[in-house]
Amino acid sequence: MSAALNTVVPTHPAPLDCAVTPVLVMDALHAATAGTPLDQPERFDALYRDLMDLLDGFHPDAGIDECLMVVGHPMNQIAGREERRDVMIRFFELLTPTHLTAGEILTGLETRA
Repeated sequence: MSAALNTVVPTHPAPLDCAVTPVLVMDALHAATAGTPLDQPERFDALYRDLMDLLDGFHPDAGIDECLMVVGHPMNQIAGREERRDVMIRFFELLTPTHLTAGEILTGLETRA
């Protein structure tokens, strides 16, 4: 019998260092807004507040997939806000590999420097 058959694969990735989370979150937000009109300070701040409000409405343990589902839902597609929605989707897609929860993302945004 092969030893590979007895290998245990963890179902959840190891938690990220709490000091790294704010950097990851803000880097993802800046990357998502780069080259868009939302990169301008006043528009960036409005997007930032919208993300804070959105994440505050989720259960802290909600996953990024839930965030993506809500942001991309057809009921969330308000005329004139497509660009903001697209940037939010890009933000969550950039964070997907981190497996952060809504609570961890919110904390990362709250500790913005």
